[in-house]
Amino acid sequence: MNEVIKYFESLEARISKLEQAQAATAEKLQANEAKLIAIGEHIVNMMAILKEVQNAPKAVVKEPVVEQKVVEEPKVVEEPKVVEPEKPVEPEKVVEPEKVVEPEKPVEPVQEVASPNAALYGKAVDDIRQAISLGDRFLYQRELFNQQAELMQLTLTELNALGSFDEAMNYISRFNWDTESSTYQQFIITLHRRFG
Repeated sequence: MNEVIKYFESLEARISKLEQAQAATAEKLQANEAKLIAIGEHIVNMMAILKEVQNAPKAVVKEPVVEQKVVEEPKVVEEPKVVEPEKPVEPEKVVEPEKVVEPEKPVEPVQEVASPNAALYGKAVDDIRQAISLGDRFLYQRELFNQQAELMQLTLTELNALGSFDEAMNYISRFNWDTESSTYQQFIITLHRRFG
């Protein structure tokens, strides 16, 4: 009986260690994601500065006029050169390459579209984060979540846990986003990819 108790105690200790390791990994992932977002914002800011610099009017700098004295060099008389007549060039023989006939490739059968919405919204995803590119992540964070990366991460986690598109729409209605904006419409397409 003591062996069974010791076994369960050691099992609980191992589970506790695994949970701690998992929590640490999740924290590292969140920190790395925040760093990536910061780097992306920095890149966006640098691109804006670069555009401003490129569009700025260029200053015209006039170079000072320096008078130069012209010194005449003594003229050197060259002896005439004797030019020998060129030898006629024989035309090269052109060898035509042999034509290589490639075998025809077999026609692959067309795969059926998994869902009728796939043609409208793109390939379905299991995790909403898979449908969001890095550029869209910055766009959504800036325009929908007011630069709050933590709020966006929490919202995406909550949306992933929901069971249908209607539940997701009900969930995001609390944000009072401008439903006419293109960023909002793009986010809705992302939700369609998650929920079909």
